[in-house]
Amino acid sequence: MRLPCIVHEARLTRDSLLAKITRTQKLGVNSTHHQAVDRVAAPLRVTGTSADGIVEAMELKPEEAHLLPYLITVQFHPERLAPRYREHQEIFNSFTRACVTNRDKAL
Repeated sequence: MRLPCIVHEARLTRDSLLAKITRTQKLGVNSTHHQAVDRVAAPLRVTGTSADGIVEAMELKPEEAHLLPYLITVQFHPERLAPRYREHQEIFNSFTRACVTNRDKAL
């Protein structure tokens, strides 16, 4: 079994939900993909990028937050890093809290 490891760093937007959740603006990530985001849909904003400009995270723009109670997209694999890195476990903890909080709301 291959141990999960940090491959490179992603810089997070200071006021992003992901930065708030992970309590950092520099998040070690494990992206190993051969595809990346080219164009960002209108209600989204890029909130994390790698040093070479690859989009690592996106969220709803603050003015679009009324559309959904919770939305974070990531290009990396926090599920592989969560057992070893607190920041990645916090991504799951945040998602779980959002599910519980919003479970009875119609979307």
